Amino acid sequence: MEQHSHSSREIETTLQTLSPDTVIGEFSGRDSVAAILQALKDPEINYILPVISFAGTEYGSIQGLKSNYQRLLKRVESLYGKEKHIYPLVYYSNPKLWSVLNGRLVNSLVHTYNFYTPCIGCHMYFHLLRVPMALKIGKQIVSGERLRHDHRVKLNQLGISLDAYKKVLDELNVTLHFPIKEVEEGDRIKDILGWDWEEGEEHPSCVYSGNYADMKKKTCYKKKNLQHFLDDFLVPVSIELGKILTKNPDASLNELEKPLYAWEKRIKPSK
Repeated sequence: MEQHSHSSREIETTLQTLSPDTVIGEFSGRDSVAAILQALKDPEINYILPVISFAGTEYGSIQGLKSNYQRLLKRVESLYGKEKHIYPLVYYSNPKLWSVLNGRLVNSLVHTYNFYTPCIGCHMYFHLLRVPMALKIGKQIVSGERLRHDHRVKLNQLGISLDAYKKVLDELNVTLHFPIKEVEEGDRIKDILGWDWEEGEEHPSCVYSGNYADMKKKTCYKKKNLQHFLDDFLVPVSIELGKILTKNPDASLNELEKPLYAWEKRIKPSK
């Protein structure tokens, strides 16, 4: 994965050139691109800035994403002519933020909630790191999250997980849209795209893929434990992280760890 992030200064310069009602479009796999196309059906959404972000756990080539970006441009032009516009790709990742949300306190989280997967916090990371950009333009982000995937269960896209993402971004004054939330069939995603893009293809892979499923690919979790993890840790910590990033997208690791100290103090009060 050779692509580096654009710097905060470069992104700031780019944002100043965009229409003030531009919407951030998460650009990752097939579903996110379908969500961008679905969002453009809204007469109020005419400009989208696609932002590619990576987690430190991802590997592989990004050439497929670049190719599908070109396909997206052609598709939008064929559907809308010059009425709708997709801006050039922006690349932005924040390994420190991913670490704070998903890596730093794994042992404590397992002991506290009897539950852990990096996938929900990872999706929170993808939404959260785009918040400072969104606040400087249209205050909206389009995401490809959807509740059902041809009868497969994904913990990071359960209803309670999507509610958690939206709750955090609402608190940070950004609207998180899920245009394909109710789409279940993969074939329907292809219909929205207008070209043949197979699920799981042409984008980087993750070393944690399938971590919450057993060897028979059955998803294993207890809803009570998951809900406790979301309500008690992920949502409040993410809100505080969002506030820090809003003030300074380049906040240091020490600064980003402050909400973790607060959480640890709360669950382990001094005697």
